[in-house]
Amino acid sequence: MSKLDRSRWIFIAIVAIALSLICAGSAYNALKNYIDQGRPTAVAGGPGGFTPVADLTSPDPVFAAGYAPGSDALPAYICGADAFGSYFTLQQMQMSGKDAAHGFHLGIVPFLLDGDSAYDMSEEQRNGLLGAGKWDCLLTTLDAVSLSSAGVITAIIDESADADQFWVRNIPTVNDLRGKRIAFSRGSVGEYFTYYVLSIARLNPRFDVTLVPKDSVTDAVAAFNNNEADAVSGWEPDIYEARNGGGTVLLSSSQLRIAMDVVVTSRQSIADKAQLVQSFHDAWFDTLKDQVENFDQAAAQVAAWGHNDWSFVYPETAPDDLRLWLENVAQADLGDNAFVMRDTTPILNRLDIARRVWAAAGAAVPNDDVNGLVDSGFIARAAAQSALQPNGHPVNDSFSLTTEPNLSGINDADAVTLAVLPCNRFTFLPESTTLTLESHRVLDECVLPTLTQSVGLYLRVKGSSAWPGPKGTYTQDQILEVALGRAQSVVDYLVSKGIDPARFLVDAALPPQDHWETEDPEIQAQDRYVEMSLITVGR
Repeated sequence: MSKLDRSRWIFIAIVAIALSLICAGSAYNALKNYIDQGRPTAVAGGPGGFTPVADLTSPDPVFAAGYAPGSDALPAYICGADAFGSYFTLQQMQMSGKDAAHGFHLGIVPFLLDGDSAYDMSEEQRNGLLGAGKWDCLLTTLDAVSLSSAGVITAIIDESADADQFWVRNIPTVNDLRGKRIAFSRGSVGEYFTYYVLSIARLNPRFDVTLVPKDSVTDAVAAFNNNEADAVSGWEPDIYEARNGGGTVLLSSSQLRIAMDVVVTSRQSIADKAQLVQSFHDAWFDTLKDQVENFDQAAAQVAAWGHNDWSFVYPETAPDDLRLWLENVAQADLGDNAFVMRDTTPILNRLDIARRVWAAAGAAVPNDDVNGLVDSGFIARAAAQSALQPNGHPVNDSFSLTTEPNLSGINDADAVTLAVLPCNRFTFLPESTTLTLESHRVLDECVLPTLTQSVGLYLRVKGSSAWPGPKGTYTQDQILEVALGRAQSVVDYLVSKGIDPARFLVDAALPPQDHWETEDPEIQAQDRYVEMSLITVGR
């Protein structure tokens, strides 16, 4: 199965306007050939692929069996969604009748349904239909929202919690990706995951690596296994085939929680029928409550919706099938959503980070204010209804924006360096271990984004100080004290930004022996640094 369309991300196309019909035909044919060859193009605003001109024709929504649109007074509510486990709340909603119980009929536009070409819709088409108000909602990823601004995030669905993985062959750290070939499914969350991994070590996707975009995860893994790539980004189950090419996991979303699924609502729907939008959100959490409290019944309802070769949830094995979908997806229940929406700063920060990552890869990003991309009101009103609160927990209850990670300590012997961060030169106030404001800015850009979006990663912070001469001016212990103090200053600042103190290993180092007690200012400058390394355990 493929989750190619989870990503919801769009490369903004620049199409030349033809001066005549003949020129237009020539331009179209040339462009079509370029797309068919599967080559990236800078014209598209990014290195991974091309997005065609929007088609605002929507296929017919799928309604509950026995319902004909317009046959009663209840309004319709239309949502587009992929075949993905946490999205099947929509199917459960229809089959349980929760939609009608909340005063509307849910119409689902299922992407790539049963091989029907009408449901094979481009990312631009999906975003266009939402942006034009022809759909009420779209289930997609947060990084895609950062690119399209097609609607407003009104609820959080989940975080990927190991479903997305980055495999390599004989590449021990992220830094060692420099000069390597990386395969991924173009226009997917796997592409975004690639760019984010590279950003950890400040590697530029356009210059420091060779991108190998493919049409699917299967094709990307095949390229890796055929030695056309040194690394591959994708999702389960397809990504596991990379072991046939000698691959091992470098990093996954179990550690780096950057892939988040969201409900995106049309601005027109919010403006023109806010109560209906509220009813949908109430029905969503009412349905999710039933899923938590009676999982087997919920799975049976998803299977009974039909199209089982699309959902991979079958009547005879429904609970096992749905659980398999959800094990590596940390669903966000109503409590999680209420917590997040009380202070949307973490979500807004993720949107900003996603835009920076895409822009570094050459994608054209919107210049609107991300504050306009989140509306917390529908969650607040749903959370005020005690009847919607679940008595239980999702299959994977590790949604990380609302829970403290399990940081029980780390044994140095088990620590494996994942990446050495490129920012290691910080300025301090004269003869002090106090960081300057410029150093704060560097930490905000280079370190905080990764730490705030990761769960299973630690940071080793090692300080170094110059050992100035003349001989006998300072002792070894004094030099180590300054070095350790500077490392601790970095840690203290990151802790002040909300990072758990248990996530740090603090160390100090002396300069090389031939630099001891030097009076050369250039040599002294070389030895003043704070090195930071992302650490994982048991890779």
